[in-house]
Amino acid sequence: MSKNDDDICRMILLCLLLFLMVKPISGLGLSRYSYRDEYKAACTSTLKIVLQPSGTTDCKGNKVTFSTGTEGGTGKIHYLWKRKRPTDSTFSEFGAADSVKLPVYNIGVGKEAPQGTLYQVIVSDQTGMLISESALLTVNEITAIAPAGVAVYTVDEGTSLAFSVLTSGNAPLSYQWIKKFGTNDWRNLVDNQSILGSQEAQLRLTSLSVADSGIYKVRVSFPTANGNQCAETSSITRTIHVKQVADTIAPNFISPVNKLMTLCPEDILQAAWDEPLAAIQPAPTSFCTLHKNNDLFDLPDSIFHDNVTPPSELILHWGIRSGKAPFDPVADVAGNLLDDRKGQISLHPEDIDLNGSEESCSTYMIVFWLEDLAGNLTEEAQRYRIEISISQRPLIVSKF
Repeated sequence: MSKNDDDICRMILLCLLLFLMVKPISGLGLSRYSYRDEYKAACTSTLKIVLQPSGTTDCKGNKVTFSTGTEGGTGKIHYLWKRKRPTDSTFSEFGAADSVKLPVYNIGVGKEAPQGTLYQVIVSDQTGMLISESALLTVNEITAIAPAGVAVYTVDEGTSLAFSVLTSGNAPLSYQWIKKFGTNDWRNLVDNQSILGSQEAQLRLTSLSVADSGIYKVRVSFPTANGNQCAETSSITRTIHVKQVADTIAPNFISPVNKLMTLCPEDILQAAWDEPLAAIQPAPTSFCTLHKNNDLFDLPDSIFHDNVTPPSELILHWGIRSGKAPFDPVADVAGNLLDDRKGQISLHPEDIDLNGSEESCSTYMIVFWLEDLAGNLTEEAQRYRIEISISQRPLIVSKF
């Protein structure tokens, strides 16, 4: 053979070998298959995440645990937990490796487990990896006391303030506002005329006095993840300094409505036709008695108001005067004028007789006014009045 013939034979043999490697000849007992398909089937992972980490809510300082679960996979399964705090730009590795559970301690305390942190796990086997869903950490905690930005208040007597506690997580179970009375001596506030909302999210302080000066904060109870409850006392406080001021404003009554009352109403009498006039004609009522235990005219201090003095500390004055000019004060049985007395009428030590008239009804005026701690008295035009009418049983003026 010539040299060219040798080259041609070598080329034919090479092509035949390549053909046998890529696509076996039918009839030689070799199966026809695709190398690419077989490789893909062998390398496909069966790993699945069947338990995604779920968000959880618990109380500040408690421990929470995130969990995952998998199925399938090839060879050893690896777990890599990561977290992303609110101030982080990306997820970073966190906790022990190769555990289906991730414990997180002291949530909400410091910078390690703050409110709003996200947690996820990367699961991998010999052939691939999967990334779980992100789980959100929510912390039951006191986040602020509104209005924010002012921790110390210096106000005049009579000023009113309101503070509201803001929380995160589950809805609180209860609230209790407290005030400092000494070193480690915090006491629960109780609602009264000047304190409202002592067990609510908002505390309302009205008509502040010097005695209301002090430091205030709040204690909140939350439900825990295990069905119990926990309490957190806020580290946030509000300090109030109440300045005493010269009080020149007189106290008054809240929306008083002057009254007209009738005492000792006449009875309805009946008599037979054949009875004499004297038997059926009653004597006119000559007086009506206000007994010393009569609370008919007692006034609740909820209608008392002053710009500085708390309602419970206002002094109530009263007097009883004749209902006709010159409106002279009425005297009690001891001859003492019933005018400018202090306290409630029911606290008067004696019965009070209001005399009637033999011819017609009589009228009297009970007048009430207030005095604050600065000595200011309710102005005359704003005093509360109850007009009393003592009616008479009518005389019979004709007969049949």
